[in-house]
This record gives sequence, C-alpha cells and structure tokens, in this order.
Amino acid sequence: MILDVKDLFLICGQLETIMRSILSEKNIVVILFVLVLITFSLAQEDSRKMEKIYTGINAGTASRLLVQQPVLKTQDAPAEHSSSPVE
Repeated sequence: MILDVKDLFLICGQLETIMRSILSEKNIVVILFVLVLITFSLAQEDSRKMEKIYTGINAGTASRLLVQQPVLKTQDAPAEHSSSPVE
C-alpha cells in the first residue's frame, strides 16, 4: 500500500485535530491540577513520616537522659544561694 502526498496531508490534518482536542487549555489545566494534588499528597505523607521519626528520636533522647541523670527531689537539691560567702 503506497501513500501519496494527499493521503499524508490528510493523515497529518487528522492528527492535528486530535492533538488539538486532547491538548486543549481545559485539559491541560485539569492535568496540572491533578499533578499538583498528587505532589502535595506525597509531600504530606513524607512530612508525617519525618515528624514520626523526629518525635521518636526526641523521645528516645529524653528517656536516655532521664535514665542517665535521674531527677533530683527538692529536698535533695543543693541550695543555690547560701548565706555564707564562698572562699
């Protein structure tokens, strides 16, 4: 099957109208909006994961500090301001 120039122009014209209908401004806006929604949802998931990791690290550090240095009771705490001069 041999295509002549008329057939090629006809095919190109049909492809052009199909591309115009697919790539209309409305469709491009819809595609961009969907891409933005997907991007923000993925970013929100990642930020939640980072928050869980960050709070887990802080909780682990705080618990280790409490184990290493227990909190002193007020009776056991040394007086910060004494009436006698320090020599």
